[in-house]
Amino acid sequence: MPVSNYMTIREVADYLGVSERTVRTWVKAGDLPVIRLGPSGKLVRIAADDLNAYVTERRRKEGE
Repeated sequence: MPVSNYMTIREVADYLGVSERTVRTWVKAGDLPVIRLGPSGKLVRIAADDLNAYVTERRRKEGE
């Protein structure tokens, strides 16, 4: 995947209109997969495909 298909937590928050804290909560709960980079793993990126899958699943659950 090209690099442009990855988003930061801030970019995801801005895109969805939620706070960064909300996105971090989803990540911590294991609901939104991330890729951790760097020696400490603190650099986090979210694949656009994973974000789309997460949003689609949330919409499906809300429709039930």
